[in-house]
Amino acid sequence: MYSVQIMGVAFSLIIIVSVFLMVRARMIREKYSLVWFLIGLFTLVMSIFKGMMDWFSNLIGIDYAPSAFFSILIASAYLLLLNTSVSISSLKMHNKALTQELGLTKLKLEELEKKMNEGES
Repeated sequence: MYSVQIMGVAFSLIIIVSVFLMVRARMIREKYSLVWFLIGLFTLVMSIFKGMMDWFSNLIGIDYAPSAFFSILIASAYLLLLNTSVSISSLKMHNKALTQELGLTKLKLEELEKKMNEGES
């Protein structure tokens, strides 16, 4: 049983350290890293304190503690996917607005160049 706990602690620490290094290298923004830190912290606490996982699984009505743990991790994955979808949608709208603005700017530039060419003639 201790090998499972050791693997859980190692996995948690890998997540936490990796996210920290990615934030430091500016590969991920702080607002997105918070969710990953919480997942890593939750996994670390549940790996260290096995009794807490049993208590938590009883609290949410699941008899087998590892099932509760994986259910929570799957729910976290869904929340991460939802968060990513919201971010992508926001970026898509922003990209569309920028593209439209660029098109209008090009049109104005072409009109100004046309007026300048007519003035030279």
